[in-house]
Amino acid sequence: MLPEVFIGVFLRLSVAMVPLTVWLAERVEISTPTSSWKRVEEGIALKRFKLDPYSGDVVHEPPLNIIFYSYIYNYSSYFFIVLDIVTALLLKQSIDKIHASMVAKEKEHDCHPSFSALKIKLNEKAGYFSLLIFLFNPYSIALCVTKSTQCTTNFLYASILWGLAHANISLVAISTALASYSSLFPVMFLVPVFMQHRSKALLGGVLFSTATALLHLLSYQVTGSWNYLDSVYGFILTVPDYTPNIGAAWYFFSEMFSHFTVLFLSVYQLNLILYSLPLTLKFPNNAPLVIFALLTIMALFKPYTSVGDYVIPWAMLPLWSHLKKYLQQFYVVAVATVVLTLLWPVLWYLWVHCLNANSNFYFAITLAFVLFQSFLLSDVLYAKMRRDYALKHGIEHQKIDGVDTVVTLN
Repeated sequence: MLPEVFIGVFLRLSVAMVPLTVWLAERVEISTPTSSWKRVEEGIALKRFKLDPYSGDVVHEPPLNIIFYSYIYNYSSYFFIVLDIVTALLLKQSIDKIHASMVAKEKEHDCHPSFSALKIKLNEKAGYFSLLIFLFNPYSIALCVTKSTQCTTNFLYASILWGLAHANISLVAISTALASYSSLFPVMFLVPVFMQHRSKALLGGVLFSTATALLHLLSYQVTGSWNYLDSVYGFILTVPDYTPNIGAAWYFFSEMFSHFTVLFLSVYQLNLILYSLPLTLKFPNNAPLVIFALLTIMALFKPYTSVGDYVIPWAMLPLWSHLKKYLQQFYVVAVATVVLTLLWPVLWYLWVHCLNANSNFYFAITLAFVLFQSFLLSDVLYAKMRRDYALKHGIEHQKIDGVDTVVTLN
């Protein structure tokens, strides 16, 4: 494992030293208004001059984040590399632990005789593959060298998974509070976690509420006002910035008639958070799967999406390597992801620099990307349901009057 970690560090240091980093930092697929390091630098500068960072429309990081980044500013490049490595190691340990618990849980339950040979086998390399996917994912490397604040969010996601794997609800609650402090939507993770650990739900709820309250009280203390609430959370909820990114919101709302904006904005935001309860009820004892689904849904529908939003859910895929028999679209999605990633800068160049295209061309690529990632999510969930059915009822189709039955999974 150490050679892989050293190679990951070397790659990040190498890319950080070439002029490519400047170009990457300007890419709308990597830097968004809520994760751009330039905006953090602006907030730090305003803070040093004793000006309110939230009086304008540039800074959208919470106050405590700005203060934290100001302390590590002089060695920020090394900080983000170390943070990436720690995130990768947390992911490896989490995936290994969760996978081992999945194997143990399946051994405790009876299954159809025809399916016993296909039970989950202990894959000792599940965490290793997860570490490789994270360390050598071009998206992850690009985030790190451009110092996107999404790196910090990904670290918190990995902490949530580590806490879940080790049944440490305190860590899950505090990490979720910190992640929600920056981007609101991670609060959804508490639903599947509390469903799986019902006996610790009260403790987790109290810790989450206390941590959230402390974060905002401290924020008010250091800023002297509540202006940051509108600049941080109002900015996320009302989507006033239509700068293109790899999501669908920017185009959707820029093309909408203004008198319909409030209605469709409300529906759009509700659509993002409504999936947590149905998915939890469908998979009540499989919080890792639900968190994977919620992370993907957040990446698909959140207003300011970057490639960094897909890094953690992709790194979780080795957890479900036993579903490969039932996956139907994985390789199609993988090829499409590579092709569309290469097309993003091409279509952007044609639109913005050559003026030979328009926003519809770039949006078509982002829409295709969103579509294929939704295919991956539905493929994994459906494969899980098919396997659970086969585990209980057997592989062969049951027959009624000599005719094969058709099974509908709900």
